Amino acid sequence: MARELLSAEDARILALESGTVRGHTCKVIVIGGERGAEQFRAHLNERLGAVPQLTRRLDPASGASAWEDDPDFSLERHVVDRGPLDGAGLRRLVCTAMETPLDRSHPLWAMDVVSPFAGGRTALVWRIHHAVADGVTAMRMIREALLEPTAGERPERRPDPARIHHGPRKLAVTLWSAARIPRTLRQELGPRAVSSPIDRPVGPSREVAFVDAPLEELRRIGHAAPERATVNDVALSAVSAGLRAWLEELGVPAEGLRAKVPVSLHQPNERDAANRDSFMFVDLPLEQDDPLARLVAVARETRQRKRRHDAETLHAFFRDLSHLSRSLERHAQQWAMSPRVFTLNVSNVPGPPGPQTVLGAPLLELHSLAEIAHRHALRVAIVSAAGRISFGLCADPDAIDGLDLIAHGIEREVGALSRAVGLGR
Repeated sequence: MARELLSAEDARILALESGTVRGHTCKVIVIGGERGAEQFRAHLNERLGAVPQLTRRLDPASGASAWEDDPDFSLERHVVDRGPLDGAGLRRLVCTAMETPLDRSHPLWAMDVVSPFAGGRTALVWRIHHAVADGVTAMRMIREALLEPTAGERPERRPDPARIHHGPRKLAVTLWSAARIPRTLRQELGPRAVSSPIDRPVGPSREVAFVDAPLEELRRIGHAAPERATVNDVALSAVSAGLRAWLEELGVPAEGLRAKVPVSLHQPNERDAANRDSFMFVDLPLEQDDPLARLVAVARETRQRKRRHDAETLHAFFRDLSHLSRSLERHAQQWAMSPRVFTLNVSNVPGPPGPQTVLGAPLLELHSLAEIAHRHALRVAIVSAAGRISFGLCADPDAIDGLDLIAHGIEREVGALSRAVGLGR
């Protein structure tokens, strides 16, 4: 393909990488049966045309401001056999993967194949740089490069492009958003978060933990709650409980923590943009003792922010500010990343619906991890697939002592919510 400039958002994300902060996300995929690296190379080779991001590198002549086809592209370099591992070995491999920067002289992704993995399965550890793909784009890449819907499943439904709103409605929404910008900036970007043990300088080491639960259980909890709640509300409430348990163990007041929640702005039929998202902030109700009270508080907050279209308003503000002054936009982005504004990032991306296979083997598990940031020493990435929802926790172990305590708190909260709404457990 022709040389292509990075978008302003992709370039900004690339520039966030440093000596201690990596720029990639990581997907851990577990399938039934044993498959080797050579089989995955052959499979990917047949699908490269559908996923051109896999063969593009940063153009060195442009100062990393453009993409170009890698003249030395090799699947042998990107897909590596790591041999057999057990669960503890896989976790160490994932930690190492999150610590190790991707090679900028080649396409910004790498896949480690662990086979056999515990129980006669295969695990893939797939790193993708955030400049190449946000959560929605990365999930689309996984579907197109790896997955095959189980026979008899309906293909993913895509809306008619004619039904996507353009023209006068889009202009009206833009003008409405512009009118709301001052109020939204005060509410969302004002200093609200308090200092916490998560607000620490980060080093190069990483620790990870995973929690998973039945997706249908979270859906039923949301439906049975005193006020209707979404799966994402239930997940945020569980994260709140995990943080509360950890802070109580540390003897730190469980209050004032604020989550940044990414919001995708991708159109369903959009294929080219690597990154197109905004965010909203949610004050986590850690001071609440009762699990249902925590859930209701989260659900009310997210409903309010969706009703006000905060994510769209913030996106319009940063977009228009970049046209006015790149310097002002850069300073505003830096402020929006301040620990005084938010404490930790909690993302939630839906995975492929229905049963899926990879190389003829059933998809059993899909987990996601995202990189931490300066003075945000913990990050939570949530993803759903194969009937399960997974919480992937990534942290600097020198800053966050007790990551497994947070994970156990999340797991306990899902059970407590199930009991509280009469679902048993």
